[in-house]
Amino acid sequence: MKLNRRNLPLNAMRAFEMAARHCHMRRAAEELGVTHGALSRQVKQLEELLGVSLFDRSHNRLSLTHAGQRLQQSVQQALDLMTTGALYLDPDSMNGDLTLAATPSAASAWLLDIIGRFAQQYPEINIQLRSIPPRIKHIDSQVDVAVCYGAPESSTRNITALFRERYVPVCNPKLLTGNRQIRQPLELLDYPLLCDRHNNWPRWFQAAGFAELPPYKQLLLEESFLVLDAVKAGYGIALADRVEVHRELNNGQLIALFEESLSAAEEYYLVTQQQTPSLRSQLFIDFLRQAIEPIVAME
Repeated sequence: MKLNRRNLPLNAMRAFEMAARHCHMRRAAEELGVTHGALSRQVKQLEELLGVSLFDRSHNRLSLTHAGQRLQQSVQQALDLMTTGALYLDPDSMNGDLTLAATPSAASAWLLDIIGRFAQQYPEINIQLRSIPPRIKHIDSQVDVAVCYGAPESSTRNITALFRERYVPVCNPKLLTGNRQIRQPLELLDYPLLCDRHNNWPRWFQAAGFAELPPYKQLLLEESFLVLDAVKAGYGIALADRVEVHRELNNGQLIALFEESLSAAEEYYLVTQQQTPSLRSQLFIDFLRQAIEPIVAME
């Protein structure tokens, strides 16, 4: 049978996409709300219609064939486009939902404050913030605007660089007892150095001209937001980006000890829908840029 728009088996395509995503017929059937047998029959009928095997069913395991991988990519993109089109039937309405996504560290350090101020200015917009991991490859089609650490791989999204973090040593001024001042980088070693699992301190000291360091006290915390909490509490000295701690630097809760900075390995990227963004999305994009551009310009 020659395929065209009139005889395209959309239900079977949807069943295949779900099965391909899970590589498990029963789980796919449960998510679609159909029986295992019904979903298996739809996939089998699609294979017969196309004349190719979409799954390798050997050894009691389900995996995509080369043809299945190619079809999965095409069907996924088509379903994403249809979903997006349905979501934007009234793109110019202020009343409605705005789905955002960001890494937990970006959200807790600086983005949540911007979202809060945006929500106060536009109370008619319902905001949902989703958590995504760093270096994510695919953004869910229902996300309107994402702030990603590292550029995702997507041909259906607009991806623009937002800024690259530049880390400087900061501390709570109460940590410096009496009139003591830190004037040389090696004097930082007199205090606990706070770091997350990436530990950028050796790289910062090397950039400052100190390749070899004597033993020093270190407090290792799993996540970067824990490091920020610890430095605000006065437990030691941390490397932080000015965007992350601009409020604390402005109100004196933290002070920057040196101007020497270290560039992060990745940039933050703004990821938006490929077609013209909705009014709600565009308002947030403009609000976000206006909030961070003056801070980034100071770095």
